[in-house]
Amino acid sequence: MGERILLVEDDLALREVTAMHLTRAGYTVESVGDGEAALAAAAANRPDLVVLDLMLPRLPGLDVCRELRARYSPSPGVVMVTARGSEADMVVGLDAGADDSVVKPFAPPILLARIAALCRRLGARDTAAASTPASDVVQWTDIRVDLKTRKAEARGKPLSLTPTELALLIRLCSSPGEVLTRKQLLEEVFGTSNEGYARNVDCHVTRLRRKLESAGWTPSPIQAVHGAGYRLGDA
Repeated sequence: MGERILLVEDDLALREVTAMHLTRAGYTVESVGDGEAALAAAAANRPDLVVLDLMLPRLPGLDVCRELRARYSPSPGVVMVTARGSEADMVVGLDAGADDSVVKPFAPPILLARIAALCRRLGARDTAAASTPASDVVQWTDIRVDLKTRKAEARGKPLSLTPTELALLIRLCSSPGEVLTRKQLLEEVFGTSNEGYARNVDCHVTRLRRKLESAGWTPSPIQAVHGAGYRLGDA
């Protein structure tokens, strides 16, 4: 363990309690209370993961998330924290580039479980590194992912992907033509068997498809299979 986490929360009491739980779990934690301080801390120390409140003074969490995605490649993982539990807020956060979302008030074990799952997606754990294939590249036709640098390209153009989008693309490229169910993707990419998070899969697939289309791949090679899931390319 020991991943570097930047905790961004304007409620001092909640920030201190959350930082305590993260530290006890073995993470290295830096805490700040507003959006501008978050970007400054990220520039100075390059965290592996950011726990980011949606509602922040000086700069909203959505803007902080977009800036992190724009400034850094590979960018840190982002867990968005919101006090508003509507699906619309979750989708807005994911569309801004968050990898996952947690609703306040949350039990510390819930947040820790989501962070652990995201760390696995980031490839930061030794166990994940040990499972890296002999080849350092995953490729399907004109899509290429370098597993060492965590960078991807399509038709020769770089793709700016979140850690979750990258993990999703790697999984799809590893089984071209195969229909991968939402349940499979939840377990293998998102690290959960809770099908209540199936909407997360759809949001990330949608963003990934858009990015492939922006690279000149229209229509996207990721196909939705009605009532089943998704596949890359034709069967």
